Amino acid sequence: MRDLINRNPIPVTVYIYKTDVAVTPGRQHELGEMLLDHALADAGFSQYEKIRTKKGKPLVYASSHGADPTGRGPEICHVSLSHTPGYVVCALCIDRPVGIDIEIIGGHRISATQMRRTEKKLLKQAFEPEFDAALAAADERALRDRTARFYERWTLAEAFGKMKGVGLAFSEGYDEIIACPHETWHMENTIITVLAGGSGQERLETDRKEVSI
Repeated sequence: MRDLINRNPIPVTVYIYKTDVAVTPGRQHELGEMLLDHALADAGFSQYEKIRTKKGKPLVYASSHGADPTGRGPEICHVSLSHTPGYVVCALCIDRPVGIDIEIIGGHRISATQMRRTEKKLLKQAFEPEFDAALAAADERALRDRTARFYERWTLAEAFGKMKGVGLAFSEGYDEIIACPHETWHMENTIITVLAGGSGQERLETDRKEVSI
């Protein structure tokens, strides 16, 4: 099985742009579009058209001057964007749907009770009994660990929803989501998860690039 996984990498490039934490959401959206253009140029694309679905998923098509009334050619790659105070990120994959999410750990000020409810509703996953016991004992270290673990799962769910193009309106549970090839890593006080369409017999081969735009 290990040899099979090693033979089936899915190349994904993650572009990371660091911003001022005071940048407004509107400006972050603009920076996201600029970062996407940078990623497409870096991937070798010079002629393309970008559109957004009703749910906000970015799509990238080849420019076309043929009979297609939309003026668009085929979809040339798959991309996803996310931002949080201090960062804008973009994931690009040539042949697989991709999703990315970045969050500040503790940025939503979610209580332990809200974590339980969110995971049960969003991921259809019960809160682990050992964390229930630790939190009941007011173990601050356990709460910090639990919060980090929650945001790892939250970014995984967000990345999955972005890959599907449905936001958080998906029917799959945690077991189905985690089966998709994905990577999660910590960077300063943030968590980033990138996820691509595929199976457990595949893995991501992630190239992370911190850039200026």
